[in-house]
Amino acid sequence: MLKFELKRLFQGAATKISLLVFILSGLLAIYLGANSYKSLRIDQVKSSIVFEKEREYIKSKESIPEMGSLAYYAYAPTAWQLSPWAALFNGQSQNNLVAMKINALALQGQIHNKEAINPAKHRAGGFDLGFVLAYMLPVLIGVLSVNLLSEERQSGRWRMLSAFANHTAKKLIFRAILWRYILIVLMISVLFLVSAVLLSLPLDGLFFTLYGLSCAYALLWFLIATVIMSFNQSSLFNSLAFISTWLLFAVLVPGFIHLTLNNQFDNTAPLKAATSQRLILNDGWDQDKQAALAEFTQQYPEYADKTEYEGRFHWKWYYAMHQLSDLSVQDQWQAHLVQQQQSQRWLTQLSFLSPTLFFQNQLNQQAGTDNQAYWHYLTQVSAYHQQIREFIYPYLFNDTPVTHADVDAFPEFTYTDELNEQGAPSGWLILLFIIALGLVSQIRFKQHQFV
Repeated sequence: MLKFELKRLFQGAATKISLLVFILSGLLAIYLGANSYKSLRIDQVKSSIVFEKEREYIKSKESIPEMGSLAYYAYAPTAWQLSPWAALFNGQSQNNLVAMKINALALQGQIHNKEAINPAKHRAGGFDLGFVLAYMLPVLIGVLSVNLLSEERQSGRWRMLSAFANHTAKKLIFRAILWRYILIVLMISVLFLVSAVLLSLPLDGLFFTLYGLSCAYALLWFLIATVIMSFNQSSLFNSLAFISTWLLFAVLVPGFIHLTLNNQFDNTAPLKAATSQRLILNDGWDQDKQAALAEFTQQYPEYADKTEYEGRFHWKWYYAMHQLSDLSVQDQWQAHLVQQQQSQRWLTQLSFLSPTLFFQNQLNQQAGTDNQAYWHYLTQVSAYHQQIREFIYPYLFNDTPVTHADVDAFPEFTYTDELNEQGAPSGWLILLFIIALGLVSQIRFKQHQFV
């Protein structure tokens, strides 16, 4: 029986090509993701090494420059410490900076110091294992299973098999679906095991959570194919119905959701804030510098009696003006953060309309590459920027010379990844779809005679 089922499974050229394309696409996504993750980690390590070498070079000098000059040229490295799962499920890590270099200048101009790409316009994701599983796997399942019944009818075997007792014909269909599901699970297993080897992934709870979620997602699409088969239509109808369902869940519904959220929430706020901050900073050169320092000391009153300086320029005014330009757009930035959180909540709530969108969001969340994890990194970068600023202010306003010990005391970025410790995924939606589709397919196959 096993030999017979395998012969049926691999008899069509379309089936063989589809299986080959899927497995090669999955392996290619893993390979590219592993290389990309390796390059990212190398860049993060290089940034730290370069910063340490610059520190050692400064310490080797007998006369150390003043703090204003050091802080201007010293770009301290930060790193979004992504887990190796980010190589497989990119999420926000592909469109945003993950290794920002920060100095004491205005923060708004630094967190957007990259090519102008709006992450909100790239929500579907790039070519990674998540794309292969979320979008290509359902197509493969449709090729393997949606025409099982119609092909049996067209070959003339179905009428003969229906003549046997004990529902032999229906059992044959369900057995064929089961073997195809086992094949898909084996292919998913191969992809996950290859990923574990290339990326040194531990076989822990997270590994089996993502693996189980992928297998459940595959089962969902097999049940969709089964329900379509139960209408007992031609192969053309079944294929068109399955493709239409895939387009609905994988393209149309997610696209409509993202389009609605993009129209409801302003995604250009960061660019507007960065532009406004830069304009305010440039205008500061033509304004009263003592007035700017007086405004700055409202936030830091301990320096209120140390704002005087001789000459046309002093580092204390320069860094104070950068801070004021940041403060001028602080309300815009905070409003944008609130909007992003609201947008994410809406996206989570509306994802129940599309199993594909829900599945991809769960993969990114478990991998620690979702929006929440990225904003958590930005929050830490903002706190680190404040730490750097407040470290250099005493040297600027007190005209304190920098010593070798002060160079060693320069703050370093420490990433905390408590948000990456994700709990169990909210798999209730996929489970609910599986139960509903399973019941529908059982009822239809019991109530109808397919002859």
